[in-house]
Amino acid sequence: MVYERINPISDRHQTTLTAIGKKILELRRSTGLSIERFCVRNDLPRISYANLEAGKNFHMTTLLKVLDAYPEIKSLEDFFIGI
Repeated sequence: MVYERINPISDRHQTTLTAIGKKILELRRSTGLSIERFCVRNDLPRISYANLEAGKNFHMTTLLKVLDAYPEIKSLEDFFIGI
């Protein structure tokens, strides 16, 4: 059974979610860690993190916790440059 959203995400918003996921994927790949190792190291639920990378809807707290793993990203503004 496939879950169908009552209020689907607009194409514009999905484009943004996909761009966020791509940037998160690039950051993780720069560490050389698998999703599993990254999540264990940063105390993140693997499914929540994988959904973020995949450009699916996510909780802001998940994004904030992921960004805490990258001290070079000083703010949300830094992260969103180019998105």
